[in-house]
Amino acid sequence: MAGAVPGAGNSSDQTDGPAPVQILDLTTSSGQATEVAQSGLDDAQTSTDSGSGDGTDAETSTPSAEEASNAGNGSSMRPAPASGTTSSVRHAVVQAAGAADAQFPSILPAATDPQADAALLTDPLEVDRFLVAGFTWTGGADLPEGVRIYLRVRENGTWSPWYLNEAADAGRDDRTTSGTGEFITGGADAIQASVVGGSLPAGLKLALVPSQPQGEEVLDADDLKTTEAPPTPVIEDAAVQPQAGRSGALESSVEPTGQSTSAVTAQSITPASFSTAETTAQPASTVPAAVPAALPVATSANGLPVPVTTRAEWGANASYMSWDPDYASAGHVVVHHTAGTNNYSAGQSASIVRGIYYYHAVTLDWGDIGYNFLIDKYGTVFEGRSGSLAAPAGKMSVGAHARGVNTGTMGLSMMGDYSSVSPSDAQLSSVGKMAGWFLRRAGITDANGWAGLNVWTTERYQAGSTISMPRILGHRDVGYTSCPGNVGYSKLGTIRTIAQQQISGSGGWKAESGAWYYLKSDGAKATGWVADAGRWYYLDASKGGAMATGWLRDGSSWYYLGADGAMATGWVRGPEGWFYLDGSRGGA
Repeated sequence: MAGAVPGAGNSSDQTDGPAPVQILDLTTSSGQATEVAQSGLDDAQTSTDSGSGDGTDAETSTPSAEEASNAGNGSSMRPAPASGTTSSVRHAVVQAAGAADAQFPSILPAATDPQADAALLTDPLEVDRFLVAGFTWTGGADLPEGVRIYLRVRENGTWSPWYLNEAADAGRDDRTTSGTGEFITGGADAIQASVVGGSLPAGLKLALVPSQPQGEEVLDADDLKTTEAPPTPVIEDAAVQPQAGRSGALESSVEPTGQSTSAVTAQSITPASFSTAETTAQPASTVPAAVPAALPVATSANGLPVPVTTRAEWGANASYMSWDPDYASAGHVVVHHTAGTNNYSAGQSASIVRGIYYYHAVTLDWGDIGYNFLIDKYGTVFEGRSGSLAAPAGKMSVGAHARGVNTGTMGLSMMGDYSSVSPSDAQLSSVGKMAGWFLRRAGITDANGWAGLNVWTTERYQAGSTISMPRILGHRDVGYTSCPGNVGYSKLGTIRTIAQQQISGSGGWKAESGAWYYLKSDGAKATGWVADAGRWYYLDASKGGAMATGWLRDGSSWYYLGADGAMATGWVRGPEGWFYLDGSRGGA
C-alpha cells in the first residue's frame, strides 16, 4: 500500500456538489427540429460526400463485437475510418449468442449509421458532468413508427460507442410514460445525440442528471461549445416490437432455453500470503469514523442474504417522491439492466442511483424510482422503490419496472448495459441471492419453477389475462424491450441456480445480531479470509466470525474492506490522504 494523491483520472470517483439537471431541447412542441438538433447534419453530409466524391465506393470498417465491447468499456480502441475518408464507420449490430436470439429476431436494419442516416443530429457538445441521461417527448408512449434514438458520450476523454435508447417499456400502470429508459455513465462531460427515422417526436428533450441534482437548466444553443469526436461503433440489442401498436394480443409464454446453469459459489480459502490478521475493522454495519466510507453503510435487516444500502443511506431526496408505497402479494422476480457505458466506479454507484431516482421520479413523473432494488457491477445492492426493504414476507412494494406486471413481481436491475458483455460474477451473485431471499420468504421452494402471473395493464399481454412465467424472468419476457440485454438474459440460468442455493440454505452469507457471517456447507461459521464471487472478505475469529470492514492489518501489509466487507483495490482515501491498494498483491 503506497500513500499518494491519485491523478486527475480518478476525480470521477468523487461526489460532485449540487448542480442543475441540464435539459437540451431537440424538437419543438410541433415536432420541428431545433437549431442545435440539426447542427451536426451538415458535417455528417460533408463527411459522407468526402468519402464518395471520387466516384468509387469507399471501404468500410466494421468493428467486431469484441472491439465494440471494448469501446463500451472505456478502451482507447477506435475503429479506423474508411480508407481515404473521414466518414462515420458503418457498424455491426452487436448481438451476443444466447437464448434470446431465436425468440427475438432483429427487425433493425443491419447497417444503420446514427450519423449518416440521421434525421436529427447534434454536434458533439461539451456539457457539465452528469451520470444519468434520458430522452423524453410528448404525444404518447410510443415513438413514431420507425424512429430510433441514439446517444454517445465522452468519459475521461474517450468517446463511447453509439447506444440505442429504447422507449421505456416500464412505468406506473396508472399513467403513460413518454421517455426512454435511463442511460448511466461513469461521469460524462460531452454528448452527441441522433434520431433516425422519418417523423420526429414532438417535444423531444435530452435530460442530463448529475450526482446531486438540484433544479433544472435549459441549455441555450448560443452557449453550447462543440468538440471533436472520432467515429465509434454502434451497440444495439434486437428488441421485440409491437407489430400494429400495443393491441395486447396475448402471446404464448416461451420457456427460456440454452441458459447457463453454472453457479457462482464461494470458496473458503486462506491465501498463502495471508496470516492471522490484526484488525481495527468493525462489524459489517459500521465504518470507522476516521476513515471516510468508500460506499454507503448498508443494512442487514429482514434476513437479507447480502448487505443492502437503504434509501436513507444512498441519499434519496424525499421531496422528489410523490408515490406512497403500495404492497401486493408477489411471487415472481423480473431481472433488468439499466443500459449505459459500464464505466462507473464503486464510489459512483450511490450517485448513479440518486440520478436514476431523479430521472424516474421527476423527469418521467413516476413519483419514485421504478426498480425495487438495483445491483451494481461490484455486487453492491441498493434499495430502490420506497418500502421494498420493509415489505412483509410474500409481498412487495409495487414498482414501475415492468408495465403490466408491476403488481405481483419484484424488480431487480443490474446497473450497466449487458447487450454484449456479461454482468460480473459479483453482480450475478447478489442478484441471485436477492431473488432467492424474496422467493423463500414467499414460501416458494423452486427458483426454476413456473407459475401464473396476472397482467394488469395491456402491454405485450392483454390486461386481465394470466400468463405462465418462470419465477425468475427477464423484462423482455413480458415487454417490448431487449432488457436485460442478450448476454444479461443468457445469465438467467445462473441467477436461478444461485437463487435456489439461497432458498435451500446450503451455506452462504447470514445476518445475525447486526453482523454478517459466512456459513460453510456444514453450517459452521467460516473464519479468516473467504473468497465469494471473485471478492475477498475477512471474517474475524476473535468476534465469532463476524465480517470485518475498514482498515485491516495483515502482518506488515494493510488492506481496506469496504462497507460491504469486500477488499478494495486501487485508490482509497484514508485518514491521512490517499493510498493505492495493489490488486496484483491482493489489495495490499
